[in-house]
Formats: sequence, C-alpha cells, structure tokens
Amino acid sequence: MRETLPSPQQRLLQGAAFIVIVAWGIREASHILYLILIALLFAYVVLPFPRWLIRRFRLRQSSAIALTLVLWALIWVVIWVGLFEASQQLMAKLPIYVERIRILQGRIDVFLSAHGVQSTHDSVKNLYGFDRIVGLARAMLPMLIGFFSDRLMVFLLGLGFLVEMTYLDSGKSSLFARKLIYYGTDVQHFIAISAQLGAIIALANLALLAVLRVDLAFIWCVLYFFLQFIPNIGFVIALAPPSLMALLMLGWKKALLVLGGLILLQMLGDYVVKPLLMNKGLKISFLEIMLSLVIWGFLLGLVGAILAIPLTLALRRAIERPFTEEEGALAQASG
Repeated sequence: MRETLPSPQQRLLQGAAFIVIVAWGIREASHILYLILIALLFAYVVLPFPRWLIRRFRLRQSSAIALTLVLWALIWVVIWVGLFEASQQLMAKLPIYVERIRILQGRIDVFLSAHGVQSTHDSVKNLYGFDRIVGLARAMLPMLIGFFSDRLMVFLLGLGFLVEMTYLDSGKSSLFARKLIYYGTDVQHFIAISAQLGAIIALANLALLAVLRVDLAFIWCVLYFFLQFIPNIGFVIALAPPSLMALLMLGWKKALLVLGGLILLQMLGDYVVKPLLMNKGLKISFLEIMLSLVIWGFLLGLVGAILAIPLTLALRRAIERPFTEEEGALAQASG
C-alpha cells in the first residue's frame, strides 16, 4: 500500500509541536541548564588566556590553567574587597539615604497636592523604615544563599569545560571539545568586544562619578560592566542607581548632569570605540537582540537575559554553518 507524504500543514503542526515540547523541556530543566550554560560561558571568558600562555611561553596545559585560575582568583579578590568596602559605606550612610528619600517623597507629595493629585500610598515611615528594609533583606536571603551555593558547581563545570577546550592540537582534544569551540567562536567574539567596551566605559563612568562626587561610584561601575553583557536593556538598568543617588544627595541638577554624562559616554562607546574594537561584525540586528532577550528570558528566567545573545549566536551558527572536521580543527587551532 502506498504511503502518503505529510502535507505542508501537517509538517507545520509537527514542527510547532516539536518546538513546544523542546521549550517545555528547557523550562522544566532551567535550573540545571543555566548552571551548565553559565559554566560554559565562564569557560569561554577564560579560555583565551591559557591558550595564549601555551602559545607564548610553551607552557604545559596544566601550568597554563593553574596560572589562569590564580589570576582569576586575584581579580575576584580585588572586586570583592572593593564591593565590601563600598557596602560598608552604604550601611554607614543608610540612615542619611532613608532621610533623603523621605524629604524627596515629601516634596513630591506637596507638588502633587498643589496640582490636585492626592497620594494614596503608605506612609513614608512605613514604606522606607528600617523594619521594611530588614524584611526585604530577609526575603532575598534564601535567593542569595542559593546563588552562592551554585557557584561551586558552576566553577567545577567551567573548569571541566576549560580543560577540554584548552588543547591547541585538535588531535589531542575530543570531538565534543572541538564542537564547543567551533559553535562558540561568535560567542567568544561577542564576549571579547563586550568586555573591552564595558571596561573602557566603566572606567570613564568611574572618573565621571568621582568628579561629581556621587556616592558608591565603584559599585555602580562594577554593576555597569556586568550589565554591559545584556545589550540595550542592561545600559538602561545601569543608569538608574547612580542617577537616583545623585538626585538624593546632590540635587536634581547634578542628577541630570550624571544622567547626561553616562548617556554621552555610552554613545561614544557605541559609535566610536566599538567600531574600532570590532574586526568583523557579528551581524545581529536590534530585532534579533530583543527577540533573544524575550524568548531566552522566558525559558531560563533572569539568567536567560544574560545568556540570550551568546545562545542566539551559537544557535545561528549551528543552523547556518554546521560543524565539519576541517572547520572544527581550524577553530581549535585559532580559537
């Protein structure tokens, strides 16, 4: 009996059902997946340094990885010491910030009342009191504990990926490692550009905030650097804290100056510095960026927003240029 081929409508429905099943599986396994993907992103970030050590100084793989981990640890120690000092300053000045918020809220209430708008929110005392702040901190504590407990697993997985991908000779590496390097080529390029651009603009922001005497400038610049990896949206989020801090402590004129200066530095970075850093375009449009943020954010939550562009670049490369042994070996040698 002759078998009939499925119609275009049936193939479309089958494809849609397949996508739904895969999306459901990703959402159900999101916690495990984001640990693996963050670990792989960590490996891509660190990978160029041990490979450079092996090429430049002819070190063994184990020695290059050990030196890389030492350098990575020193960087994190410096960052955490700076964040700890800044957090101590924040706690010391917290009563002042709370009082400034109350004054600002009072001025807003007076302005609204003068224009016939009545405020219906809770009292300022209840809204910004220490009990409310402590309650918020307690609510966030389980989430923070879970985050820090996951870091060890991310580190171990990332170290495993790093060991697999460090070999320069494709003959010594596994097929799995060669595929990771090949499909992560665009991801590494994106990370390198974002890291260099983010570091340059973050240092410029630090100088600007220091000149304007904005409190906790170091924290806001570290926050900006990491949010730089979330295109478009990350910059908007990073604008709010220093601008609000300037509004509370320095007045609305200085706040506008801070906001305008940060936007100007970002524009200079995007239109002057970024073209100089990019040897080749990643060719990812604004629409692709926004769709990536929406879809991966829905599937993986907040981590999906961080991983959206790397995942999209890797997926697009897998679709447009499937892995071959020759290209895999070339990526292994030049990655």
